[in-house]
Amino acid sequence: MNKARLQGLSAGIIFTTTIFAGFYYGTGLFEGATPTTEEAKELLVKQGFVVTLPMKEAKKTVQPKDPDKDLMEEEASKKDPSIVSYTIKVKTNMTTTEIADSLSKEKIIDEAAEFEAYMNEHDFSKKIQIGEFVVTNNMTYRQLANTLTH
Repeated sequence: MNKARLQGLSAGIIFTTTIFAGFYYGTGLFEGATPTTEEAKELLVKQGFVVTLPMKEAKKTVQPKDPDKDLMEEEASKKDPSIVSYTIKVKTNMTTTEIADSLSKEKIIDEAAEFEAYMNEHDFSKKIQIGEFVVTNNMTYRQLANTLTH
């Protein structure tokens, strides 16, 4: 293909693109193509989807639970603070679920699932070390996680 043919082909492509753009933007059809928020919501509801609040509004209406704060409030409200100490032995291939269950069984934490969720959300579950760790029931989730990962 020589230079003149290549230039002609390029000019044809540019010309065709210009014509299509002129018709697309000149007719005004593109303006009504995007549905409004209400139209989109109605369409989704009609098709059987569940429409919820946007993420920012959902976060405002439902405040995330802070396990550290809840644990500290529980400790402050206790009249007779009896400290329970436990030495947990973390072995090879021990899962976060097993560790949480063990801590719950020994009354170090109240909810095994809550502690497991905390470990997973903050990426501590990937950093758990093998060994023996001394933990107490007055430690926060963060303190427990730091103890198990260092």
